[in-house]
Amino acid sequence: MKLAALATTAVLALAGCATGNPQVAAYVDANQVSQAQVDQVSQVLADTSSDPADTAGGFSPTVLQIIIQSQVAQAAAAANNIQITEAQREQAIASDETLTSLSKDPATADFINDYVEATLVVSTDAGKQAFNDQFAKTTVTVNPRFGTWDSQQNALVDGTAGGSISSLAPLAQG
Repeated sequence: MKLAALATTAVLALAGCATGNPQVAAYVDANQVSQAQVDQVSQVLADTSSDPADTAGGFSPTVLQIIIQSQVAQAAAAANNIQITEAQREQAIASDETLTSLSKDPATADFINDYVEATLVVSTDAGKQAFNDQFAKTTVTVNPRFGTWDSQQNALVDGTAGGSISSLAPLAQG
């Protein structure tokens, strides 16, 4: 009986995944990315997609990768005094119908603003270098259900997210 209890405890502990908590999709250094945040954004993307085959689960790895990349880009911008103005962000959002629509949804507004800011940070050579340098100093731990984090590519692997160290994962256009 004690062996069964021990085995059950071990399974439950392992179910929490490498992040230590099944409610956590990833850690970027000490910053937690919640599974709920990934799920919420992924669901909105699936609901607004024109492709009926798109699912929230299909968007989740890309959403997580964008969140991770956005956090690193924000840290790089702060560390290197790279300023992104509200006007720049608004112009970038206004230039794309999908971004405009998603930026108006409370469930995705912060995600879109962070994505656009990260894109603007890496739009210059200095920003790309700062982004790459920041990733070299950043520890990323990903819940295994999303795949694994490849620190050489600074991207999810064994998942379906796109993007790499010098370019952000693309946001699917529905």
